[in-house]
Amino acid sequence: MSTFRHPGLAEPRTKEEWRRYRDSRPPQRPNMPSYNAYLKLPEDDRDDLNEARDIYHSALAIVDTAQVKRLHYLLERRMKANARRAAGARAGLVFDGPPTVGKSTLVKLFGARHENRLRRKNPEKFQDGYEANGMLIDFTPVVYLSIPARATPKDLSVLLADYLGMVQRGRGTQTDITNHVLSVLADVGTELVIIDDVHFLDLSAKEGRVVNDHLKYIANETAATFVYTGVNLKKSGLFLEGQADSRATQTSGRNTRHAVSKFGCVTDREKIEWAKTVMALEDTLVLYRHNPGHLVKLSSYLYDRTAGSICALTDLVRESAIEAVMSKEETITRKLMDRIEISEYAQDSYRNIVRQRRNAASRRTKEVAS
Repeated sequence: MSTFRHPGLAEPRTKEEWRRYRDSRPPQRPNMPSYNAYLKLPEDDRDDLNEARDIYHSALAIVDTAQVKRLHYLLERRMKANARRAAGARAGLVFDGPPTVGKSTLVKLFGARHENRLRRKNPEKFQDGYEANGMLIDFTPVVYLSIPARATPKDLSVLLADYLGMVQRGRGTQTDITNHVLSVLADVGTELVIIDDVHFLDLSAKEGRVVNDHLKYIANETAATFVYTGVNLKKSGLFLEGQADSRATQTSGRNTRHAVSKFGCVTDREKIEWAKTVMALEDTLVLYRHNPGHLVKLSSYLYDRTAGSICALTDLVRESAIEAVMSKEETITRKLMDRIEISEYAQDSYRNIVRQRRNAASRRTKEVAS
């Protein structure tokens, strides 16, 4: 199972920030002296090594799960199908699912890999001074935009303009800015536009529907594949006109919705996939007293703690590894992980599981006694 390490960067808002995300590399795995040699290190040297381990654990790994591989495959196939399509709206993809299942990470990871593949095949396009159609071009094959709450159509055009580094003179109208954005998207060779957090559009309100219409207009006028992500989009109105049950939107006619789900842990196949994911994370640990495979043996506990969320799992392993270094325990045990609190959602889910099991055990005890 391959892994890709996520750079410690904020969400990209400009093409320069996107390129830093694309080009960033994980911290090097620290060189580990023997445990006895480590204990004999001068305090400052030991502190430096511990800090290097904390940084390394903080980066952790993004795991290519079966779901990631499947959805990346579908993304690549859709982009190939759109590559030489006739003028008009391209078919896009919508990734819909609950929070903390890795939707944003999934699409950004695909975008970075797609752009790096283009750079390998056509390095000249990424050089300063690249010229196309008689113009100097800053080749920008991928655009990433996170939808802010209460955005207006003009806000979206301005955000796209800012991402592209466009100089906006004066106070242009929405139409002026949008037309300029569409022109630049064509000039710089944009192939993939990622629209993240679409659930922030309130499609039950007129304002949200207007913004959605604006997004559709931009997608119609751009020779790029659009990918949307969000929470509970099936019922949000993205696929229905303002949540009217009888009338589908153009979004549903032009885009394919794919559910992004949490891990299951019922069937043997689901349990194996979960265990493989735990193993991939465990293999990255740099702890002196941690026995390989110990976390895999705790797969059921880890599933209960995280409710099958990949984000919650990485948060728990990441902070547990740092705690193992800070506490000098040098291993991740169930007792140590019990001290780590992650998201409130995961904590509530785990408390409910514990409560249910206690109640079930109590009922069984009463039945035996009677």
